[in-house]
Amino acid sequence: MKQRFFALLFMITGVVAPFGLLAQQTPVFGDIGNGKFRNPVIPSDYSDPDIIRVGDDYYGIASTFCFSPGMIVIHSRDLVNWEIINHVVDDITFLHPDLDWTKMKGYFNGIWAGSLRYHQGVFYCHFATPRGGWFVATTKDIRGKWDVQAMKDSNGRELRGRGWDDLCPLWDDDGQAYIIASNFGKRWFPHIYKMSWDGTQLLDGLIDKDSDMSKNMEIIGGYVVKPFRTAEANKLYKWNGMYYIYFSEVRNIHGNRVRVPVMRRSKSIYGPYDEQLLMHSQGKSVDKEPNQGSIIDTKDGSWYFVTHHGTGDFDGRVLSVQPVNWKDNWPHIGKDSDNDGVGEMVWEMQIPHKGQEGIKMQTSDFFDSSQLGHQWEFNHQPRQGKWSLHERKGFLRLHAFSQLRKDDFFSTGNVLSQRYIRWGKGEAVAKFDIRNMSEGQEAGLAHFNGGKDYACIVVAKNNGKLQLLYKTKSGKVSEQIVLSENLSNRQRSLWFKTEIDFSGKATFAWSTNGKSYKTCGAEYQLKWGSYRGDRIGLFTYNNLHDSGYVDIDYMTYENKTIQ
Repeated sequence: MKQRFFALLFMITGVVAPFGLLAQQTPVFGDIGNGKFRNPVIPSDYSDPDIIRVGDDYYGIASTFCFSPGMIVIHSRDLVNWEIINHVVDDITFLHPDLDWTKMKGYFNGIWAGSLRYHQGVFYCHFATPRGGWFVATTKDIRGKWDVQAMKDSNGRELRGRGWDDLCPLWDDDGQAYIIASNFGKRWFPHIYKMSWDGTQLLDGLIDKDSDMSKNMEIIGGYVVKPFRTAEANKLYKWNGMYYIYFSEVRNIHGNRVRVPVMRRSKSIYGPYDEQLLMHSQGKSVDKEPNQGSIIDTKDGSWYFVTHHGTGDFDGRVLSVQPVNWKDNWPHIGKDSDNDGVGEMVWEMQIPHKGQEGIKMQTSDFFDSSQLGHQWEFNHQPRQGKWSLHERKGFLRLHAFSQLRKDDFFSTGNVLSQRYIRWGKGEAVAKFDIRNMSEGQEAGLAHFNGGKDYACIVVAKNNGKLQLLYKTKSGKVSEQIVLSENLSNRQRSLWFKTEIDFSGKATFAWSTNGKSYKTCGAEYQLKWGSYRGDRIGLFTYNNLHDSGYVDIDYMTYENKTIQ
């Protein structure tokens, strides 16, 4: 049995700038070991978060776009230390056929901006896809299997079509259920609808028979919360007899046009609503616009705001926790450092409470389990029968088949990947058994984002010879082969490595013995693309014929920052 080794705790040390108002993201993050934590608590792409508390546990979801399984589920005991525990959608082709490996047209599509709620022993996840429609998933065991179905309008018609997102339900004290949603069409405003008690059907919303479903699905009915086109990221709450609607919108703040958190409040769910700005942004270069997220209480009565930073970077939209203080029945987020009545980003503070023992984010995998670790997601729905953890125990076997579009990495089926974490210095190492590669096959380790940029180190078999290649592509520039080196045909295993510094510069290297490495001699700058940060992936393909495979012994992904 190979030794299991998983990710280090999200805790590193180093010399950084003071933790003041204008302090920016640094290599110090999460639990810093002195009873405090440093934002972001997860410096990785966990966008559009929704967090709830059930007893002593916090559960959350984050967007997964075209990656499968879809809608990641995370868990914490203190809002700072997190682990991945599940996904909501096993087969994302149920949502739209473009998300399958046979099409791979989901780079600006797929699952995003859902909600997570717990009501009478059932977990609910409402979400939409830009092209597929409006869906609801339910389970009694958040670590188990979810039942996913299309949401229905008041006539029982499935809400499959373009244009809806930012969905969030509320079960009122009298048993009536409501849901808020936004639409991309001519009525792109937040709407509130009555909903069936089981959360699966609208009671006063009806598909407009004249709507063009190929462009946007329009729904008649509901109550327009605010006729403002950039109001989105809806969350619906009821506290102390008052209805609260959280959303984010674009405003001019301190000379910057930024997206900021806003709250509306009313004694009736149908208004009239008062409104208050909850938090300022100091600009994209300072705090990267904390906005979409959840307001949540702890068991001891403290309140927090869990948010992503919305502008994105090569690490995606990272996750931070902010203090919330109530005044005059309004939540106030962050710290009002300039005394203008509105809070700003807090970078360091006390951990809400103890309870993080044994919880850490998974990264490394030795593939000696019967299932893939929860950190892994395929780029689009994978081709079944072309990957396995059973054909050779203790190894991930990837079978090669043709790319949908030759020499286009983003049309490679069965790319298995996980999110990049912005450590001070990160290192990923994968060991490949290459003895069963076929003519025309390529396999390797890659960095890539949401369909625009990538770099990879590759072993290829051409004309009966093994060759090492380093390929890269940025934006509209065609794929470039930066390095080509011949290998011995007797080579049985190869180790591929990528080292990434805090600025997102990655250097690839390879080894024939797992000890001494040669670098590729080129530096790749990680980038953000289609609302996604960087990912680290394992892959193989063969554009000559469906033949050959590689066995991957392990991939370790670790924090190598000097302690």
